[in-house]
Amino acid sequence: MTHYFNCLLILFFLSLAGCKTPEPETELPPTIIVGGQNPLKTGIYMTFIDDSVRVSDRFGIDTFYSESNIDTAKLGYYQIQYFVQSLSGMTAEAQRDVWVVVKPESMRGVWDVAWRILPSGDSLSFIDSLGVENTRLIIHNFNNIPDLKIKLSLAANLQDSVYIFEQYSSDSLYCVFGNGTINERARNMILNYFIVEENDTTKYRAIYSREKIPTQ
Repeated sequence: MTHYFNCLLILFFLSLAGCKTPEPETELPPTIIVGGQNPLKTGIYMTFIDDSVRVSDRFGIDTFYSESNIDTAKLGYYQIQYFVQSLSGMTAEAQRDVWVVVKPESMRGVWDVAWRILPSGDSLSFIDSLGVENTRLIIHNFNNIPDLKIKLSLAANLQDSVYIFEQYSSDSLYCVFGNGTINERARNMILNYFIVEENDTTKYRAIYSREKIPTQ
């Protein structure tokens, strides 16, 4: 009998141990994953959509929204702030950095040009068209340089600078090189460059604009 009573007692304590109340699970805030590159580059005047942000929470999402100061019509560095709240009331936030830069496609098209020959100050207004070849800008109808398509390279950072690496015409009589800048709205571009012709070097300045330049 004593042995039977001891067995019952052991079973009673084991049942108490098995009925211990589980501890409540720790609540965690929702998760925001900002995918892709950060900072992210987008071209000026191009539509910007950030479609690589993901949010999740085990209890479900109540609200998700963002705030940003992005102006895609102006070169610069911007930010997007993301906010999320779960159904349980927990919150989280994350940040995306965005660079609005000049891409070759941003510069494609017809430009009015004021050509200034320095240091004499003489000027000539005309029109050039800018095209795109791979990652380079191509200037067509570059005045006084026959048989030569001028190729421009954009800078790698905020891309507000352009470079003309040394290039030659097909008959090797002309060589051109130089650099320039693009304004923050990408509506104007200034090129300072040199043309070498039979060992005679002349410095030029071309002012490109999306608006008509008054004839001087």
